[in-house]
Amino acid sequence: MDFSFIDKIFEPFWQKCVDRWVLELPGAGCEWFKKTGGCTMCGFNQATYKYTFGGKLYPHFVFMAIFYLAYLMIIRKAKPEILVIYNGGSFLNDKEIPAKTQLAILNFVRRHKTIEKIMVESRAEYVNEIKLRQYKEALGEKKLEIAIGLESADDKVRNECLKKGMSKATFEKAVKLCKIFDIQTFAYVFLKPFCLTEREAIEDAIKSIKYCFKVGIDEVSLSCAFVQEGTLLHKLYQRGEFQPPTLWSIIEVIQRTAHLGPVRIGSFDDDPPPIAKPHNCGECDFGVLVAIEDYNLYLDTMFFDGRTCDCKK
Repeated sequence: MDFSFIDKIFEPFWQKCVDRWVLELPGAGCEWFKKTGGCTMCGFNQATYKYTFGGKLYPHFVFMAIFYLAYLMIIRKAKPEILVIYNGGSFLNDKEIPAKTQLAILNFVRRHKTIEKIMVESRAEYVNEIKLRQYKEALGEKKLEIAIGLESADDKVRNECLKKGMSKATFEKAVKLCKIFDIQTFAYVFLKPFCLTEREAIEDAIKSIKYCFKVGIDEVSLSCAFVQEGTLLHKLYQRGEFQPPTLWSIIEVIQRTAHLGPVRIGSFDDDPPPIAKPHNCGECDFGVLVAIEDYNLYLDTMFFDGRTCDCKK
């Protein structure tokens, strides 16, 4: 089942590799996209709309049927320690995932014998005291991590180029609230907005990661630009005006920030499938991609040591 699977991931707070249950739920779609057209680099709404007949919100029982089907068919015999839910938007937004569904899933995690933590995604504006109090009560002693897309610490890059529609004040308020409730925070930082050169994009990502840890984020994921059809990046790519970042750029960002805290590298695959991904010259790509996979399993930059190629210049 493509929407539900087990993989391995390094959990930096436990300092070990763990089994993770990844579940993709067909939420009603990102409300920010519905209101504004969404972020310029994002094509996830196409997948969301495909499975929800144009962004309709399924009733609670449909979500739970999907959830338990995924669990009974694949996960029941496994022993995952983390559950990660992706819904192509904000899990905390009741217009995208029913509030009843949110709490039912959290209650399931509280009762599960091996799952110790759940991670969900949300825009910062949906992180509020009422919601966090409900979540903590539903989860009991189990851990919660909320992932928020910052993308860039630069206001112009984030809101004028990427059309994120979020202030740093809103982001910092969400992080502060999570700290009060002992909830872990996870931030996405975007590498290579179309408005920046490769070198500018590297420096912007590094500054943004530094900012995340400074304001209290626990973990960062470097989201590396890839091209999905139907996005602005797709139009620019077709005109020869945009290329995803090189793998060397990704490695440089990691090598210059990994000492600050846990920084993982996001996947280059998603739905709809990218038509262009981060790459090098073609000769060295395979070895570098293997090193990136190894890095993500241990969050150790030693896997990048000694790697070079003529294209690195």
